[in-house]
Amino acid sequence: MAGQVSEPDAAHAPVSVNSADPQEWVTVGVRQYAELLGSADPLAIAVQLMLWLANHRQVLDNTRAIDALDLPVSITGSRLAIMRTLYCTPEKRMALSKLSKAAGISPTMATNLVGALAKTGLVRRVGSESDRRVSFAELTPEGEETFLRVLPVMSERMTASCATFSQEEKELLLSLLQRLC
Repeated sequence: MAGQVSEPDAAHAPVSVNSADPQEWVTVGVRQYAELLGSADPLAIAVQLMLWLANHRQVLDNTRAIDALDLPVSITGSRLAIMRTLYCTPEKRMALSKLSKAAGISPTMATNLVGALAKTGLVRRVGSESDRRVSFAELTPEGEETFLRVLPVMSERMTASCATFSQEEKELLLSLLQRLC
């Protein structure tokens, strides 16, 4: 009938990212890209989709593991990068401009994350005594304690995520991922 949209057939039905079969999700995604763009490189698309899926699942697993600590605030992703960077400096403080570079995030994101962490009492913002244009982020004692609770959980998660890989496979995967960066 004119104007009526037909239902997609089973071969084109969407597959959830939470599907038990990640390969099925990637296969469907590759097929969709190939149908939409004849110039698409199916293997490159499969690699990228699998990387996205692997990252998505790792983030979810990391979040669950950290949530199990029952912290008063969520400490994952970029917040954790800010706290790790500050913890690893001798003074536990750093200028926001340097912090953004060291944590690998934009200056705006660093400012927003430090603001959010300051509201929770894990980080404090401190102005420079010599230059009013410079702001520092400083890890509070509560921030140090929180980071030290999260650190072993993250280390265990990272180790567990690669447990089925041999040393050589981990080195190869690392080398290949470095080429994407």
